[in-house]
Amino acid sequence: MKLFDNRPIGIFDSGLGGLTVAAALRRKLPGEAVVYLGDTARVPYGDKSVDSIIHFAHQDVEFMLSCGVKIVVAACNTVSAVALNSLKHDYPDKTILGVIDSGVRAVIDSGAESIAVIGTRATINSDAYRRGIHAANCAIKVESIACPLLVPLAEEGITAPGILTAVFDIYLSKLRKNPPDALLLGCTHYPLFAEALNSYFAGKVKIIDSAGACAKYTAEFLETNKIAAQPDNSPGFGCFVTDMPSEFQCHARRFLGGQLPDRVEKISFA
Repeated sequence: MKLFDNRPIGIFDSGLGGLTVAAALRRKLPGEAVVYLGDTARVPYGDKSVDSIIHFAHQDVEFMLSCGVKIVVAACNTVSAVALNSLKHDYPDKTILGVIDSGVRAVIDSGAESIAVIGTRATINSDAYRRGIHAANCAIKVESIACPLLVPLAEEGITAPGILTAVFDIYLSKLRKNPPDALLLGCTHYPLFAEALNSYFAGKVKIIDSAGACAKYTAEFLETNKIAAQPDNSPGFGCFVTDMPSEFQCHARRFLGGQLPDRVEKISFA
């Protein structure tokens, strides 16, 4: 007898970037209910101290659990790189998934022999992606590059080609001259720039989306552990934010690819 679990999946991020994971997950598993938390009052996490990131992540998880979710997905590369071990230690009886492992698996599956990882300062400084990739295949050449301006641009919806090219040049001009086989978007905000990055590298570099990889990994986990929702489940999609960004609906629509949450509520952390 097949078992089902119709409780929602909890997804959180420092801002709205994790909505790319929610969108990918809802496309892959349309019967799953989702509760999303964006800590928009404190975005980005990537330039905060390790202690602050861990503290924020614990508050995020506590809220997710208060919503009665069956699993928690840290759709934030910074949290996954810096705070996931602490979260798993402090919540040993809860399932908390991160995006690093799924991103590493996507790199290995791609067959790339050389890869550049881009992310926030905290993610890159943690060296989590390089260590994960080399644990699986030490022959892959890995270069890690912090791109701190990209999260604010994504949150503000700034995608003008001239501006993006200038920003890409700051961080990636060296790669453009000698491109790797693949570029891993080590931040869930970065899928918004996938097309621009593909153009920047003239289609010569495979773009690996960590949001899509995370959705695939989560779907496999639910199925393997027999906690997927019933196929005929009527899923809801609730969104919580710690600050209501101006033009929230417009921003959310960009990250979600057109779909919008059923409800949006503002919450506060003490």
